[in-house]
Parts: sequence; C-alpha cells; structure tokens
Amino acid sequence: MILALKRHPQPFTVLTVLLALGLGSGTALAQTNDFGVGGVLDMPSARSPDENTFSATISRRDLADIYAITYQVMPRLEASFRYTIFNAREKSPIPGTRCIANASFCDGLRDRSFEIKVQLLEESDLLPEVQVGIRDLLGTGAWGGEYLVANKQFGNLDLSAGIGWGRFAERSIAKNPLGSVTDQFFIRQNEQGLGGEFNLKSYFRGSDIGAFGSVRYSIPQWRVDLLAGYNSDSYARERALGTLESVSSLGYGIEWEASPGVRLTASWQQGNNLALKLSAALDTGIESPRKPPNGFGAWGNAAPVRNVESEQRWFPRMAGDAEASGVLLRAMKYEDDGLLRLRYSNMAYQVEADAVARVMNLVDQYAPRSVHTVELTGDSRDMPTHTVRIARSFGERDVANILPPTISIDRPVEIRNPSETRGFRYPNGSVGVGLTARSYLFDPDFPFLYQISAEGRGIVDLGGGWNAEGIWVQSLKSQFGRITRDGNSQLAPVRTDLRRYLQEGQSGIDRLVLVKRGKIGRDIYYQTFGGILEEMYSGVGGEVLWRRADLPFAFGANLMAVQQREYDKLFGLRDYKTLTGHVSAYWATGFHGFDVAIHAGRYLAKDIGATFEVQKRFANGWSIGAFATLTNVPFEVFGEGSFDKGLIFKIPFDLYSPRNTRGAYRLNIRSINRDGGRMIENWPGALWESLRSTHGDLLEDNKDRMVSE
Repeated sequence: MILALKRHPQPFTVLTVLLALGLGSGTALAQTNDFGVGGVLDMPSARSPDENTFSATISRRDLADIYAITYQVMPRLEASFRYTIFNAREKSPIPGTRCIANASFCDGLRDRSFEIKVQLLEESDLLPEVQVGIRDLLGTGAWGGEYLVANKQFGNLDLSAGIGWGRFAERSIAKNPLGSVTDQFFIRQNEQGLGGEFNLKSYFRGSDIGAFGSVRYSIPQWRVDLLAGYNSDSYARERALGTLESVSSLGYGIEWEASPGVRLTASWQQGNNLALKLSAALDTGIESPRKPPNGFGAWGNAAPVRNVESEQRWFPRMAGDAEASGVLLRAMKYEDDGLLRLRYSNMAYQVEADAVARVMNLVDQYAPRSVHTVELTGDSRDMPTHTVRIARSFGERDVANILPPTISIDRPVEIRNPSETRGFRYPNGSVGVGLTARSYLFDPDFPFLYQISAEGRGIVDLGGGWNAEGIWVQSLKSQFGRITRDGNSQLAPVRTDLRRYLQEGQSGIDRLVLVKRGKIGRDIYYQTFGGILEEMYSGVGGEVLWRRADLPFAFGANLMAVQQREYDKLFGLRDYKTLTGHVSAYWATGFHGFDVAIHAGRYLAKDIGATFEVQKRFANGWSIGAFATLTNVPFEVFGEGSFDKGLIFKIPFDLYSPRNTRGAYRLNIRSINRDGGRMIENWPGALWESLRSTHGDLLEDNKDRMVSE
C-alpha cells in the first residue's frame, strides 16, 4: 500500500516529514537551541549550519512548547519560522484550578513568529564569529528581542557571549549604546497590533541592554555535548501571568547525537523547568543519487552496435527498452551527415539530465557508429521544451586520449518529417490508491488535528495535448469535527470557511478536471482547463507562458472564472462567483539558486494587488522559499496577520526512494488562514513550475550526468 501525504496539507505536516527524512540522513549536525536556530538551551549563539541545511525542532517545557523549522538560506543568513504554545500544560496561578485559555490571569497565547540571523564576521585564529539576529521579525512581539553574539572555539570547548535588546535586556547591565546615535533608540514600542508586520520602532530599541552567554563542551567519542548558559531574559511576561513563579538565570543540559542529523537534548532551565528537545536536519543541496532505470536493471555500458541492417531494426528495440526504463521515445530522424534527432518524454526521472543519460546509454548500445552527434528534444506534457546536443564519443571517457563529449542546450528544435515515430494508444492512463494524511494546525483550542484518508487518483491521456484527472478522498479517521472556530472575516469568506469543507466534506472530490495543453510557435506555451479545480472551487480558465529554455526569465498570464463549491465536496455549487487572474514575471537569478516571481492581479475576494515570491531551487528537485501578498485590503480589514504570507516547500521523493520517480511533496505554510490575497490553489499547475526542471540553468548544472556511464 502506498503511503502519501496530501499535495497541499495544512501547516507543519512538514515537521513530521522532515523528522522522518532526517533520521539517518547523514547531514551536518543540527546544533539548534529551543527556538530552532543555532544556539544553546534557550539562547542564541553565533553558530549556524552549512548553507542549504533544513532543520526542524520541537521543544517542550511547562513554560511553552515550540515547533520550529529553520533554513540556512545562504552562508551568512539563517531564517526560522516557529509556532509557540505558551503555558502548554495549562498551569494556573490559583491553587487547585486549571488555566482557562485567554483568561486574564494566565497565559493562553498561541504565537507565530519569524527569526533571522546574519553573520557579520567569520571566525579566525584571532577573531570570533559574530552574528546579529532578530528573534521576532514578524509576530506578536511575545518573544521580541534582538541580539549581537560572538563565539570562539578552543578545541572541544565552544564559548558564546552576547548582548541583547527587548527580552534579552530584562536583566540589564548598561544603557542602550545606540541611544548615543539618537534618543529614539531609548524608546521601544512593544504594541504589535494585529501582528504579522515589521515593527521598525522596536528593533534594537529600549532603555537598556542585557548580557548572556553559553558554553558547549563536546565529547565526540560519546556523541554528547554538555551545555550551560546564562540568560538575560527574566521571563517577566510569564511570571506576570503566573506560568513561572521564580526564574533562575542559569541553565544546564546534555545533548546527544542519536544519529547523523538527529539530536536529543534534556535540560534544566529557569531553575524549575525540565526541557526536552528533538531536532533533525538534512541537506537540501545534496546531489540526487543515480539509480538503475526502473524495471530495467543496471544502466549498462554495452559497446555500440555494428553492422546494423536498417533503422527499422534497431529503433523499435531501443524505444522499447527506453519505455521499460521510464523514457518514451516519440520520434527519430537520422540525417545523412551523422546527426541523429530524437524526441523523448521523461516519465520517471526527477533530474531531467538522468533521462538524457538514459537515452544516450541506449544510443550507445543500439545506434550505428556513423552517428556522431545526437540531438535530443525534450517533450513535457506534449509540449517540446528544450533541445540537448551531444557530440558522441566512443570508448571509455577516462582514457587519456578520449575527451568528454561536447554538450549544448538550446530552445526546442522540431523534428520535421521523422523517419520513425513511436505510436501510443489513446486514451491511456493510470489509476492508483493510497493513503493520505492531512493536518489542521494553529487552532487555539486544538493546536493539532489530523485526518487519515484513502485517496483514489486517475489520470487519462487522451492524445493531442488533452488530459483528464480525477481525485477522490475517502476519510478513514478524522479529528476535524472538533473544530469550532470560524474565520470572522470582513471580506467574502473565500478561505475562512475551510472548517465546513473539512467537516461536511471529509470525503469527496478533490479534483476532476479536463486540460488541453499545447504551444503557439516555438516559445509560447498554453493550457486551458475546466472542472473541479480544487476542494473549494470549480471553474474554467487558461494560462499562457512565454519562455525560452536558454534565457533566465519568462512572462505569463492566467485568467479563471470560478464558483465556490458546496461544503460536501460533490458537484453542487454555492452562490459566490468571481473572476480572478494574474500577470506574472519569472526570473531564475542564478544567485545561490534563487528564483524570483511577481504575480499581479485580482484575487478570490475581489481584492487587487501583487504577490512577491522567492524560491531557492536545486537541480535535485528540492525547492524552498517564501511569499507575501499585498493588496488594496487595509490591514485592519484583513484581520490578524495583517497580510497573506508564508513558506513554500517542494521535497522530491526521488532523493528518499529506491526507485526513480518524478513525484514530490508540495505545500505552502501560512502563519494564518485569512481571505485577503488568496488565489486558486492546486489547479492543474502553473506552467512555469511544471516546466521548471527542463530549463537551461538546471540542465547546465547537471551536464556531467548526461553522458552514458
């Protein structure tokens, strides 16, 4: 039975995924603190993991439970998102009573916040490593504090010392030195309003600063670190609410590396809190492993075929072997000048270069020696996307007088009048049944709820660019009936009535759509679609994209007429209708693998604005990023959170599966579910994303994988 995760689940299912993948991942150590960033106990340090390290942290103590995901975006930039359940054990300052959430006499806050750390100075023989950080960049300010911290290592001993503002200044040692620049730095604004905004009037402000420090002593042979620290946060907020009675500034702990990338920590903090922490990390930038072709055994490296009688004898055999291993050869033409043109479709390989390598391996086995150049045109969803030209070489590439083959990447080249085509029967398709898991997070009454369902999925290729797809979800076990809160929105409830879909549509149709895809000329791609687009909306729409594989930018537009579905997720429709659409610009910057996109237009609640999106993308299929949407809806009308924002993840199954697969786990994490700035989700797939793996930059990054091994 297949175990799968829902394509667009609710936030923090990613914690479960990451902790599972982190086990035995062999990545760099995740020496995080309780807040999920580099540090010791509940204090930050100037240590950060290697670039591209993705980690998840869960810490539990009476004071608060903290769930954090953290990413080392660049060598000098670490970013984290966390969800905190304050007073998780519901302790009340009144003897014999329990705390009531949101009561004035105890702490019932559920807080979402972002943190960033930036390296200012790299450690050397004489100088320490220095970092600066903001603990509550976007949030309610409950954890608000900024810090400047330094680390110096002496053998197995790592010492850290820092100064801080905000909560880090509650045990003050001196006046705020920035006050000498302007008196405004002595004034700290702690009121955060609706949250979710940058509060420039609080960062590094306040009348005083505090000092903190920590010690980490490593015992490598035991895979154990001994921890100790002094915290300048007196936890005045929690003492005022009765969660803590008295607070010690000292803390102690022990950390064990259970397996590569996974660490367990037990500590004694504030003089009265036993804290437990689990962290896991993995490297999103690792090279995708090269696996044998599906259903075909080893790659093989047979010598080129000689004395072949005719094309009709070897091409069908090569095409049959290609299909068995996950690549469809659709057309072939052999030119008199030794040029072999092939059109192929990658059906199984996450890395497009591996599909190219598989075809080249078969060319080496089947094609005559008179073929000296191979031109492969990739076909994705019945649309030519790129062409790879490879100068064929004979013999082992490690022989001194044999040079690696010349490889060039260009826009797709049409094969005119092919001498051979591979026919496929239409309609054809596939069906599958598996398990899906969905979580519902951040509800103040029930921070974690889940649903386990059976999912049936069918895909039919009708030929000529026409496809049909359907998904039915049958609930097996659901806790969503416990949800009692609605969105209380001032806008049309385009997303905040999610509760009713989760409860009344626990089983139903997630998608039932007919799609037509194709091209206009060489560089314009299009798709039109209609049907049940996602769990909350049905409609019709279309998209066009101008894109060249050899250029780093593209432009597109989409337009959809949609109507809200009935809550039972069958065929019924509600009264709400709208027209939504966006024009988009995409840029593959080449800077540390970042893609930038801007989408401007009309959203589901009929608000107008733009979404700004940044993703760090890897040739192995991983991508991770963030987005923010600003529209003409005022923050006070939008509600809690002020504006729509969140994180983007795509985790390729290929890295963690014994078989080649193009499948991936995709999700968006939002700090809060509101109605402003919301688009149609889970529709047939934006063309830029669908075709991204065939773009020139990712193909260039994997050129060394394209040659037959």
